[in-house]
Amino acid sequence: SIERGRAGRVGLLPSPERAAAVPCVCGGWREETPMPLQPAESCCGACPLLQGVQIIASYTVVVGTFSLLSLLMKGPADKPVASESMQVVEFLETVYHTLAFFAGLKGLIGVMFRDSRRLRVLFLYHLGELIVKGIAVIFREAEACEELRRLQRLRKTAENVDCQTAHIRLLLDFCIHGALFSYFAYVIWSLVSRLESGELGRRGGLGELDQELAERGVLADPWLFMGSGDALLQRAPLTSTLTEGAGGRGG
Repeated sequence: SIERGRAGRVGLLPSPERAAAVPCVCGGWREETPMPLQPAESCCGACPLLQGVQIIASYTVVVGTFSLLSLLMKGPADKPVASESMQVVEFLETVYHTLAFFAGLKGLIGVMFRDSRRLRVLFLYHLGELIVKGIAVIFREAEACEELRRLQRLRKTAENVDCQTAHIRLLLDFCIHGALFSYFAYVIWSLVSRLESGELGRRGGLGELDQELAERGVLADPWLFMGSGDALLQRAPLTSTLTEGAGGRGG
């Protein structure tokens, strides 16, 4: 009769609430709160999450590589077009983008080992990218008219646009960039959530020492890893190799 009473109370609930009502360990009923944002099941509607995050991480490594080379090789301009404040903003953006190299490598290793901790580094980088881009666009919008007049004065072949058009272009560029990187962050978060819930599992067979050696191999030759993500997994674990060698000498 108690079970029928519980079932009756759940049956009186509307269908969405009935679906959310789950039995509690203590014998009663509790209402499960649904997540406000559900993790994605695929990337771009057709690509698996693991492959999609691997592509995002590879793109992040490329961005970080070019930013690092630009920071090391690019010297100060003889006749800078931008103002001093905009030069500082662009420099800080380049410095932050150098972190993309390390965040992208962490993401690639996280995809290979299905490690949510390393993938969180990639996720936090893309969140920081949105914040940095938002701060930078505020300075660009504030000095858009002055930068446009300076550009037209220094370069006679510059496009003849008005100040309002420059503001609209900056805002449109920020919206496109923000939407793209917001989706990147959402895809990475979806993979992290599914890994932590155990839906995709964790790739076993590798200990902490093997993971450290694999990470060093990626840092030594990241382009080889980007071309073949499972190349390092095909190697036998170091511990088993040492054990087999010791057994052979003992025999």
